[in-house]
This record gives sequence, structure tokens and C-alpha cells, in this order.
Amino acid sequence: MGVTQCLQVTFEFWSAIFSLITALCVYVTRQYDAAGSLYLMALLLTNATLNVTEAMAYYYRGNLTLTGYHMVRISNFSVFLCNYLLLLFLLFYICRVIERNGGNESRKLKHAAVSIIAAGIVLLALSRVFDFYYAFDESNRYYRLNTYWVMLLFTEAPLMILANLIFSNWQSLKNIEKNGFLMFIILPVVGIIVQLFVYGVSVTTITDTIALFTVFVSYELEYSDHMIAKERKMLSQTIRAFARTIDMRDHYTGSHSERVAKYARMLARRMKLSKETTRRVYQMALLHDVGKIGVDDTVLRKTTPLSPDEYSKIKTHAIKGSEILRNITEMPELARGARWHHERYDGKGYPDGLGGSAIPLEVRIIGVADSYDAMTSNRSYRRYLPQEVVRAEIKRNAGTQFDPQVAQCMLEIMDEDTGYTLHE
Repeated sequence: MGVTQCLQVTFEFWSAIFSLITALCVYVTRQYDAAGSLYLMALLLTNATLNVTEAMAYYYRGNLTLTGYHMVRISNFSVFLCNYLLLLFLLFYICRVIERNGGNESRKLKHAAVSIIAAGIVLLALSRVFDFYYAFDESNRYYRLNTYWVMLLFTEAPLMILANLIFSNWQSLKNIEKNGFLMFIILPVVGIIVQLFVYGVSVTTITDTIALFTVFVSYELEYSDHMIAKERKMLSQTIRAFARTIDMRDHYTGSHSERVAKYARMLARRMKLSKETTRRVYQMALLHDVGKIGVDDTVLRKTTPLSPDEYSKIKTHAIKGSEILRNITEMPELARGARWHHERYDGKGYPDGLGGSAIPLEVRIIGVADSYDAMTSNRSYRRYLPQEVVRAEIKRNAGTQFDPQVAQCMLEIMDEDTGYTLHE
């Protein structure tokens, strides 16, 4: 073998091993999107077969033994068969990705591509009889015939259909998916152009492997996003269940934590905070009163005015809440929300007397939401207050009890609530 042949065989075998390892990785994580995993594994395994058969075609090219004679012909046939199957599996995988992302699957294009690929496979089978694609000389070397372009047409047509499918659903694809699919469209064309000028050198199957790796990375990122979303959902459900447990202790403050969390989220959105910060505010608000678990029921459920001693016991819920939540080290903000939600902007709150910006913004938001719900909820000694009374109270305490910016956002939300629906 010449240097070119040796390099080509080495690269092809390397690509085959790479595809097999990647297919194994997909198999290990196949629990997510089973159909997508199946198509991706089919792509990778077909690509590995393509790499091996092309390597064998190069290796046995010019080999005059009986084994060489048959291997060159079998490998050449297998190379083009795998190319067609690769396009077919890629088509179904792209459709799966587009469908998953809410795009248009374009069934007509899908059926057209399947028909062209099927016709190409039939034409390929006939070419082994009539030699209108590759011919073999007495030295067991293969070369292209003038009818090469007929077969090329049946290879490029499905690519054009795939390109149409990709570009018509461009917005529904992630960036890494766009890159991988574009490589599958562009690189085979580049490979053909290279072969026109440097006959005997193939870059297509190697670039296919690179493109497939990009698609695989996309799959793994999607799987990771799915698992993160699943864990976040589980955490959210756990926090909500915990919040309901807290609220159930007091008949007159039932669902208080959920309402405070809802108002806090509205405030965070009004202030145009990031999605992550808004999510954090919501979770902190759900657990802001968790310390009430440690307050005696006789004090917590008392329907008459509290004595100074009883009020002191109620105030301990802030510290007790932070002690309960401080072991959640991955979310330290939960403990801060529980401890400081009764701090005041003027520094006259409890338990630590923090003021101004020393109180985290998320906690300042919860403080306003908590007070709003306290005024707009029914109690044993009164019904919820009229909206104009609540509005006047928030406006009066802006800059003293409440952060002025947060208070202003609450006033704007109230002004938009013309039907006064935001109350218990």
C-alpha cells in the first residue's frame, strides 16, 4: 500500500472505533428519549460500518488474491449502501429532533427522501451487474465511469431534501444541532469536490464522524438539561409540599406561603429580574415561615391579641427557620429568606436589625409580599382589608418598613388589579 492508502485506512478505522464508542455512550444513557436514542445509535453504527468497509476497500485495492478480489467489490458495494442508510437514519433522527422541539416534521419531504434513497439502493444493486458506477480493472483497482453522476444524483437529492427540512425548521433547533446537521449537509459536498481534484482520497466518511460527534454532544446536552429540569421539578414539588405542611398548622393562614410566593414572583418579574433570580425568590418565599414548625400551637393558633411574651415566642420562628434550612448548603438563600423576612428597610426589624441594602434584594421582595398577604387575608379577628387601605399602608411605609423600589412595584401591580383579585 502507498502512503495515501495507509493514512486513509488508519483514519477510517479510527473513525469506526470512535463511532462505536459514541454509540455505546448513547446506549448507556438511552433511558431518555428512547426513539431518538435508537435513531442516533443506528446512525453511529451505520457510520462505523461505513468506515470499516471504506477502510477495507482501500486496503484491498490492487490486491490480486481471491480474498482481495471479493473484498474490494463487497466493500465498494457496502460503502454506498451505508451512505444511503446513513442518510435514511439521519432523516429520521432530524425529524425526531424537530418533532421534540415543536417544529414541523414535514412528512412529505420525509416520504420523498425515503423514495429517493430506496431508488438509489436499487440502482446501486443493479450497478454491480451493469457496472455503471465503478468498474474494476485486471489489477483489481476500481475507477469511476462516466455514469458516476447518475449515482451521485441519487446521493445528493436526499441531502437537498434534508437541507430543506433543516432550514424550514431552523428556529426550533439548538445551535449545536444546527452545526451538526449543517456539517452533514455541507461536508459530503466538500468531499465530492476534493475527490474531483484528488481522486482516490476520501474525506466524506471521516467528516461524517465529526458531524455525528457534534450531534451526539447535542444529545448529551439535551439529556443533561432534561435531568436538571427533572431534579428542579422534584425540588420544587418537595418545597411546595413542605410549604403546605407549614400552612396546615394554622387554619387562619392556610396557603399563606403559596400566596406570598406568588406575589414575590410577580414582584421579581415586575422588577425584570433574571429567570434564575425569580425562581430563587419564589422558592425562598415558599419556605420563609418554615420556623413556625417550632412554635407552640397554643401561641400560633391563638385568636386573641398576643401578650408580649407570646409575641416574643412568635418572633423566634425567623431564627428557627434559618436553623432548619441552614443544612441545605446548595441553596443557602433559603435560610437567609427564613431568617431575615421580618427585617425592615430602616433597620428596626428582627432578628438581626439589618437595614437597606444589607438585606438581600430577594428578602426585601419577600418582606413586601408577606406584608401584602397579611393585610389581604382573612384573620380570626377581621376580614381582609380594602384595597385602598392596603395601598395607603404600603405607600406610607415605603422607605421605612419596605424597600421603596419594591414597594413602588407592588403599588403598580395593585393599580393593575382593578378587580382586587389579589387577596385570599
